[in-house]
Amino acid sequence: MNADSGFARYARPELARLLRALRLDVTYLAGQGDHLTQALRDAEGHADAEGQVLDLVGGAGSSLFGHNHPALLEVARRCFDEQIPFNAQASVRHGAGELAQRLSAVVGATTGASYVVTLGCSGAEAVEGAVKHATVEHRRRLGVLQEDVEVSLRRVRRDGLADVPCASGPGVGRTCAELLDETLDRIAELRRTDPVFVALRNAFHGKTAGAGTLTHGGNVPADLKVPGPRHRRLDDWTPQAVVTALDSERVPVHLIRVDAAGVPHSAVRWLSPVAACFVEPVQGESGVHEVPAETLAALRELADRHEAALVFDEIQCGMGRTGNFLASEGSGVIADYYLFSKSLGGGLAKISALLVDANRYVPEFGRHHTSTFADDDFSSRIATAAVDLALAHSDRIVEIGALLRDRLAEVAARWPDAVVEVRGRGLLLGVEFSLPQPDSGLLREVFDSESLGYLIAGRLLHTHRIRVIPTLSAPTTVRVEPSALLERADVDRIAAAFDDVAALLSRGDYTTLLDHLTVPPAGAWQPPQHVPLPRRDRAVLHSGSRAGVPRVAFLANMDVPSKLWHMAPELADWSDAQCEAVLDRMWGELDPFEVTRHRVTSETRGEVEVVMVAAPFTAAQANAALRAGEGAWLRRTVLDAVELGVSLGAGVIGLGGHTSIVTNAARDVVESDIRVTSGNSLTAACAYDLVRLQLAESGVGERRVGLVGAIGNIGAVMAELIAPHCDSMVLVGRPGSARRLAAVAERLTAHQVDVLIAEDLHELRDCPVVVSATNSADPVILPNHLVGDRKALVCDLAVPGDVHPAVASLANVTLVSGGRIQLPGMQTPHFPGITLPPGILYSCMAETMLLGLEPETPSRSYGGLTSAGVLAARDLAVRHGFQPARIVSDDVSVQPWIVDQFSSLEEQIG
Repeated sequence: MNADSGFARYARPELARLLRALRLDVTYLAGQGDHLTQALRDAEGHADAEGQVLDLVGGAGSSLFGHNHPALLEVARRCFDEQIPFNAQASVRHGAGELAQRLSAVVGATTGASYVVTLGCSGAEAVEGAVKHATVEHRRRLGVLQEDVEVSLRRVRRDGLADVPCASGPGVGRTCAELLDETLDRIAELRRTDPVFVALRNAFHGKTAGAGTLTHGGNVPADLKVPGPRHRRLDDWTPQAVVTALDSERVPVHLIRVDAAGVPHSAVRWLSPVAACFVEPVQGESGVHEVPAETLAALRELADRHEAALVFDEIQCGMGRTGNFLASEGSGVIADYYLFSKSLGGGLAKISALLVDANRYVPEFGRHHTSTFADDDFSSRIATAAVDLALAHSDRIVEIGALLRDRLAEVAARWPDAVVEVRGRGLLLGVEFSLPQPDSGLLREVFDSESLGYLIAGRLLHTHRIRVIPTLSAPTTVRVEPSALLERADVDRIAAAFDDVAALLSRGDYTTLLDHLTVPPAGAWQPPQHVPLPRRDRAVLHSGSRAGVPRVAFLANMDVPSKLWHMAPELADWSDAQCEAVLDRMWGELDPFEVTRHRVTSETRGEVEVVMVAAPFTAAQANAALRAGEGAWLRRTVLDAVELGVSLGAGVIGLGGHTSIVTNAARDVVESDIRVTSGNSLTAACAYDLVRLQLAESGVGERRVGLVGAIGNIGAVMAELIAPHCDSMVLVGRPGSARRLAAVAERLTAHQVDVLIAEDLHELRDCPVVVSATNSADPVILPNHLVGDRKALVCDLAVPGDVHPAVASLANVTLVSGGRIQLPGMQTPHFPGITLPPGILYSCMAETMLLGLEPETPSRSYGGLTSAGVLAARDLAVRHGFQPARIVSDDVSVQPWIVDQFSSLEEQIG
């Protein structure tokens, strides 16, 4: 196993699947400045060349100085040459001290304060440290106040004032002891209460437990969010709303002051459980949004109002990335804590820093808050050099950042329907794209808000050799975070690349935009290995109708990859091979989606609305997943499609193609208020009518039927229906199926028909009538299986077909695609992906419609089929004017041969 497959299987399986689907599963071998060296691989995954990529991801803000900056490499080399110890805990570490002093001085130059610095290994660790320190600070403050009140209570008791009413203040008329006892109770209650932390809407502060609590959204499933500290999120950023947002949390307590005459007076002090307010001056992961200076000032007032710490998270936006060392500098607002990481490590070291105003710092914090790999000299020395580089490049960051923003803004102005806005400053920019609205449901599913930025990233990478990724919480916004070394020529290249993408989106040229996905993926598909997400609570069920018209949902997968462009006509220029490559690449990443909806009218009983829902896999993919033991995953996909159908108000759920196969003939779809059908009864009825008529016209010795797929749901019932009308029957299955075929043959003994069991398709050569209904994704009946002296009628019920197209060219063979229905009155609703002649539908879909027309009629196609159920489905179709269609090809250019009507029920039974 190579390293790539090891990553996919053992390290990040779901991430690797996503990257493979989006063709972002690339490996970078080296980096220098703003460029990465990409390993280019052939179809087997072997590296055969190298290419240079312009990196605008910038380590999600970490690579302010590009990759392997020579000045920082020199610091690293000196550390290695000097053999400095990496592990020297519980000692005086000069590198850490030098960095802490440098950070305090640089930040203090703006704020006028001095800081105590706690070093860590990641931005999330810095956030956790801030949460912890603010908690301790809050508790200590309450503890000190409690001691002061206890002393005050003892003093008034000593001085004989305990029962003396206060002469003035909010507690006037109440005794000193009463007020102070009440104050102590409230302080004790607050000390027992977990502190509260405040963050803004769309904030991102990390993904550990505490930091994750402060993070809003982040596209994390609800059950992956671990409960952390209590928090409040401020959705309204207007200054007055911010300042008063937590007034309900404030608790008044009374303090006592005794004047020179010995008279007690009361005063009120407001306490609060709020320990800290966190804010990113520029919200990076939510799409690069600057927090207005007025909001930052209001947060300062809010923190002061609650005696809480104000924390500026400058992990991504600070360290000079916006031009100033502090992204908050222009606001004029000063925080109590500052957080740094990402660029602090210069792209080489993993390091973070929590700066706490020395006047607020809890002395014991540094003794007890420890981290094994923090304070090492290697990271500290590199970080100190990185701070100096940031200060040295500040003017260039402002200059090149303004140029880049201006050029991207020109793109936005040229394509306003594709680009919403360009935001940010310095080298922290975000380009927000409009969500496309393609005509096809398939492309609307592909271009959802979660995928758009990644699809754009793929286009930029493979066409323009530019690397971007979306922001985490707002994937329609692409981050642009180059290094301070970016050249003007690179700005031109970036603008041209973004202009290309915006133009494609504006014109709706999805074929070109997604062309990079048509390269076959390297390596084998890996099925999902994680526990599936729990389903969301089911929406309140609709009545199954809209404006009095019953509604049904028909679920179907694509039978063959070439149907892709039928589902998405925007991709009609793609070849079959390209369609197959895209579907293989996207396998498992798409959710079920609505394709279209139409109304169909009965001859006798009104109309029904049919919603077509796509289950996003092909027949070949379904069979491959079943062989790989991934039936549970397939079933889950179909059940998700069922949920979609239910949410759309369907009173009947029909399962077409492999959706019924992977759910055990629909048995795994458990519903109480909704009827479920595989539609297989009507499929069998159509085929039975055709075969029975053929046998009735056949002479003695010509009534020999070959049945392929007899152990399947349709095949088994067809055997029972046909047996009374034939002289002999050959049940043909794949090697190893003889035992199961024997069980089918046993059920036919009552009909006194000779039954032969075979595992070789060549046994069909002597069968004038052949019926096939397997779940194979590829043809199983080839011309050499049928060449014989007799004419043969071959009825293929499978979708995709069991019979190779070349069979139709045999002079002695009539090939009929069975299980097709003509709608009443030659109605011609168009259902993408169903490439039948106008007015013709698959019988399974028709049975779904028919059940919608008769709400009182039970489903005959749930689980195993029965002969009685097949005949009942036939009568159901007759009542509404749905007729079987025998067509010699599913090509829309071929005129179908329509059977005028089903045979009468008496003829069927006879």
